[in-house]
Amino acid sequence: MKKNILNTFLLLASLIFLGSCKNVMDEHLEVTNVDNTVNLSEKIGAQTNLSKFNSYLVTTGYDKILAGSQSYTVWAPTDAALATLDASIVADVAKLKDFVANHISLTSIAASKGITDTIKVNLQNGKFANVIGANFEEAGIVGAGQFVKNGALYIIDKPVPTKLNVWDYLLTSTDAPLQTNYISNLTGLVIDSAKATIIGYNSNGTPIFAPNPPMVSRNTYWNSVADLRAENQQFTYFMLQDAGYTAEAAKLSLYYPNFTQSALVKDLAVKGLYTLDKLPDTLISTRGVKIPINKANIQKSYRASNGMVYVVNALPFRLKDKVPVFKIEGEKPFSFRSDRSGNTFYRTKLDNNGIKYSDIEVYNHGVSDYYINYIYTQLPVVKYKVYARAISGAAGDSQVANFTQRYFIYNPTTLVYDLFATQTVTPLNYAEVLLGEYTPQQLGLFQIRLQSAASSSQNVNTLILDYLRFEPILP
Repeated sequence: MKKNILNTFLLLASLIFLGSCKNVMDEHLEVTNVDNTVNLSEKIGAQTNLSKFNSYLVTTGYDKILAGSQSYTVWAPTDAALATLDASIVADVAKLKDFVANHISLTSIAASKGITDTIKVNLQNGKFANVIGANFEEAGIVGAGQFVKNGALYIIDKPVPTKLNVWDYLLTSTDAPLQTNYISNLTGLVIDSAKATIIGYNSNGTPIFAPNPPMVSRNTYWNSVADLRAENQQFTYFMLQDAGYTAEAAKLSLYYPNFTQSALVKDLAVKGLYTLDKLPDTLISTRGVKIPINKANIQKSYRASNGMVYVVNALPFRLKDKVPVFKIEGEKPFSFRSDRSGNTFYRTKLDNNGIKYSDIEVYNHGVSDYYINYIYTQLPVVKYKVYARAISGAAGDSQVANFTQRYFIYNPTTLVYDLFATQTVTPLNYAEVLLGEYTPQQLGLFQIRLQSAASSSQNVNTLILDYLRFEPILP
């Protein structure tokens, strides 16, 4: 009896759940009438208010594609809507084909006017469109969707011309010539590794290509900042007009000599789409630098296919954000002395405040003047206060006696490592220690060496480093 009652209860609960799901699905999909007797090409051709769009389908060959067996969704502008279409698009077959493809997706989408979530739709020309409720991009969907045997048709009240992506807008715009010219000149030819023939590998595993390999154009901005061509991503990008560009470059020239423009343009791209109404007073660049936003400085905006572009007359970065504090982490060495024979430990511990930290310890290695090398790239030219944190004597650590370790910095003029500081490490000292002040001779690669005492004795030649912190002294 108990089993029968339980089964009856579960059955009723399932019926109630399925009934509620049906209502939700009906609300979201609105697929109520499907005409399985016609395809999309026939459905569009039969509607008099879509005659212009239908003629574009015929001209571009998409009428045959939409008559096939694959499923598509079409957002078709009415004849009245197409009256505003740029005549240059209609006159150019390639442009017209791209325009038509910008209204077709290779998937069947059942949209709902009640849905406020954004649906990203991959279109036939490689672009992505936003479908939000009763809107396809900036166009409104008129009436309900019409479903046929190979997809869905939505009628829209505006044409949706193909938008440039952020990268193409940057290259073709005349809004910020200095910025555009600098970034465009970062393009060069590199080996097309996908098509080149590999005939061997060198000692470090790098492929060796056959003579005269195929080359392809690449821009270093894509890898170092953001690939603004990517249609499946969203960016907010700032183009700085020449006067503002020159002013910001001048601020950075003292700290990034010969690389001033590079330092400036690295922090103009943000991941994500921020429309004007959602634009905060500060954004974070792809490199992690704060970008100050003043809407009054925005002179122009462009809604790209993969984000937003803002043309601004000023973008006053804070110097402390462009010339930031940085750390070199002890547990991330570049290399070691080649005759290392001791024990290297990559440790994770809790400090005196219960906060987790990671460091490196080289203990009982038996090598006099043993060292670890660290590097940092693109170091600005500015005086730094240099702090170190090295913690010994914590639980599980064999090093319980004081020891000294030294820091040597590579001199690009003499090509040798100069002694910078000597540190006495005392057990259970969790505080940073000021090593001294340092000013790089030039912008670029910074190399520092952590070196042990000139002794092979255990507990004397130990090396420990949590981190080095470099704090710029700015005006």
